Amino acid sequence: MQETQTKERFLRIDAVIELTGLARSTIYDKTRLNQFPQPVDLGGNKKAWLESEVNKWMQERIEQRNQKTAGK
Repeated sequence: MQETQTKERFLRIDAVIELTGLARSTIYDKTRLNQFPQPVDLGGNKKAWLESEVNKWMQERIEQRNQKTAGK
């Protein structure tokens, strides 16, 4: 059986800002408070986020919104 793997993609901070619409400081604040995915250390003070984790975080926000509006 052939195993299918999802290719992961690293997103640097500017791409995360673009994707989420969040400010740089908000991303770092939420990361520090464990309210946003943790970055991966790429070495040399470079960090990146996994695209799949950022997308999952965004989907969770959408689901929370939908649950709140469905209950009204």
